[in-house]
Amino acid sequence: MIKDDAYEFDLELSESYYDELPINCPLVNEVYSAVIPSEDAWISCYDHSPSDSAQSTSSGSLHTKVHVELDEEDREKVVLKVREGDLRIEEAERRDFNQSYVVSSPSLRVPHTALLFPVQEYVDPERTNPQKPHRITAFSLAADKSHIPISNYPYREQRFSKQIPYFRNVLSVQFYVHFATANHDIFASGLKAHKSTVTSLRFFPSSRVLLSSGADFTLQIYPADPISTSAVSSGQTSKRVSSVRTLSSHIRSVTSTAMIGRGRAIISASMDGTIRIWNVSTGEEEALVHSASGMPIPLTNGTLYAALHDGSFEVLKLDGSKKPPELVHEFRSERSAYGPLSTIAVSSSFPTAAEKFIAVGSTKGVISVYNASTYAPVLHFRRSEASIETLAFASLPGDSPRLGLVIATADGLPWVAELHTLPQEKATVYAELAGGDVDPVRAVSVHTMSNSEVEVWTASDDGIVRRYVL
Repeated sequence: MIKDDAYEFDLELSESYYDELPINCPLVNEVYSAVIPSEDAWISCYDHSPSDSAQSTSSGSLHTKVHVELDEEDREKVVLKVREGDLRIEEAERRDFNQSYVVSSPSLRVPHTALLFPVQEYVDPERTNPQKPHRITAFSLAADKSHIPISNYPYREQRFSKQIPYFRNVLSVQFYVHFATANHDIFASGLKAHKSTVTSLRFFPSSRVLLSSGADFTLQIYPADPISTSAVSSGQTSKRVSSVRTLSSHIRSVTSTAMIGRGRAIISASMDGTIRIWNVSTGEEEALVHSASGMPIPLTNGTLYAALHDGSFEVLKLDGSKKPPELVHEFRSERSAYGPLSTIAVSSSFPTAAEKFIAVGSTKGVISVYNASTYAPVLHFRRSEASIETLAFASLPGDSPRLGLVIATADGLPWVAELHTLPQEKATVYAELAGGDVDPVRAVSVHTMSNSEVEVWTASDDGIVRRYVL
């Protein structure tokens, strides 16, 4: 963690990591730009190496004060001087006004790890006040990057009742979706989307229609293009855009959605223990499958993967030859000993991996990886007991094919794991995604660009969307 009055971030798994402090890092930027002559900061290193999930997650730590200032001779160079402890910081290279450092400590024997800062942040000033942040409950990114819809949970004061031994939440029950362009930091006015928490956002393949689900048991379909005045209802404190379709049959919170083909039909999972198929044109439910309470459900090549609240995951095949389409049960895993599953991801969209894998995360911080062909367990690991909020596979850059897993956690320390299957199964830390203030990260999205560059987008409780480049 580097910390001063305005900025802090944590570093995990770092005995000798590749520490990039780019020009958009606030502390280094202020010193480099001569806004301030120098500043003291704290760097905290934690040894939370990924381990077998049955092992203890206790860690060693090192907390060192560092003095940040410009070099006396080279005024283009920012120097980090260690005030105490055995932390060692050396400049590795300088390119495009970005400086790279190698940090090491003999007292923490952990592997070489990259530290990545966001190359861009999307900030809505009205909803990112550090004292009253509107946490992001869901976000999505259009395929053409024309829109970034974001759902916020508005901040309200919490009051304590002496009669009830817990904090009573008096938050507003109105939730909004905000649109920003991916190229400009511009947010439109809030539009009321659901009566309760927005649980997921997903674009149709055209990038011009948006599907949302909520804790109010419904799914809504909205236009993603600029909203005309006539489409927004008046006479309310908050504007509400009229949905194209409202899909309602679930009797509990809708947790996730998936698209079939070009979006003529969609699939939803709910805490009511059902998975449903909907006809978009008619708004009618076409099929229903009972299961345990469903969590996120990625759909890959006609196969549906559902993480379940009872600790198991389920695989269903979509039979599109029938009208209406049917979901056929193919596999159900044993219940995990590590608590309810909170997220699931599938690697089949990445051709760089020799094998395809399924990864599930639990509320107790355990990540389990399975072979997608045989459903045999490959490995289990965790580095803290913080709940796994979201998982997303990524193809790691390099000459040889490598498979990565982006991990968003409730402790606000997102990271990227590299998965190794030969000669032995293990997970190592590829990179730390720094820049946040240990606010829980609820959502991630991975995108491979035309130049093979891999982008990772995150959204967290501080109300900020961050974009990283691996």
